[in-house]
Amino acid sequence: MTYRPYNQLTASGLSDIRPNNTGVTITKGTPIRINSSGELDFVNVTSEAQALAASGIAAEDILNLTSGSIVTSGKVQNIITTASFGDLLFIDKTGALTNIKPSIGINSFVAGDFVVSAGVVAKNVSNPLLKDLIVIVDIIGQL
Repeated sequence: MTYRPYNQLTASGLSDIRPNNTGVTITKGTPIRINSSGELDFVNVTSEAQALAASGIAAEDILNLTSGSIVTSGKVQNIITTASFGDLLFIDKTGALTNIKPSIGINSFVAGDFVVSAGVVAKNVSNPLLKDLIVIVDIIGQL
């Protein structure tokens, strides 16, 4: 039996469609994890189990009680970020993306928190003014 953490192969990478039962909309570009019910959930880098379950990035706004697409490896097009092209993005303490590498004392990070990278900001091929995220979720380590 082969393990496949995705359910479809697209031109922009590997993606999966999962239900959102978080109670709120998961916005495009949000790092997500798969929870113990097999559904989408937010990533909390203070929790080892949640940090290690970081799975991908929401490829679209996913309304509560609907299913939506997440990119587990590949590209999320046209993300909203102040980061520059080539910046590595990390998951911050609020579960959002940041280009500031987590470190003890920086952005409320403390010893024991996890450093998780989400991907690299790239220029959109169709419109060079837009930014894409090349998704490469990687648990770098624990502070």
